Amino acid sequence: MQDLTTKENVDRLPILVSGNGTVQLLNVPKLPNGTCSEIAKAVVGALKDWDLTERIGGMSFDTTSSNTGRNNGVCVLIEQQLKKDLLYFACRHHDLELLLAEAFKTVMGPMSGPNVTMFKRFQDHWQFIDRSQFESSDSHPHVRPKANSG
Repeated sequence: MQDLTTKENVDRLPILVSGNGTVQLLNVPKLPNGTCSEIAKAVVGALKDWDLTERIGGMSFDTTSSNTGRNNGVCVLIEQQLKKDLLYFACRHHDLELLLAEAFKTVMGPMSGPNVTMFKRFQDHWQFIDRSQFESSDSHPHVRPKANSG
């Protein structure tokens, strides 16, 4: 994001803590760089500033390899600096992405890159689709609502 004083782009990290139905923003420090060690240092520094190091029991994070790396990931570095194990609450959004990717691969087959051929073809032909003739699939005679299982 843009720095308020120099107008240069800087990396910032919002650090939040929650418990007892409350969420508190501890700090949004500038990071000299986006390395795992700098991120861990910033998190532990904010916890120390707020005198929370003894009260932290877990951490929530997205499942990028920079956070979850088993040797030098941010989570491991935070645990090392705090000298204790923490519960990991990986972001459900990213967990569901992994499940969805596997389901998609099962139905559509393996992909060699980020572009899915069927979607790419759809994108290339979008300009030729008459969107004024839009019709919901619900109105198609071969599409029926799912019967209630209850």
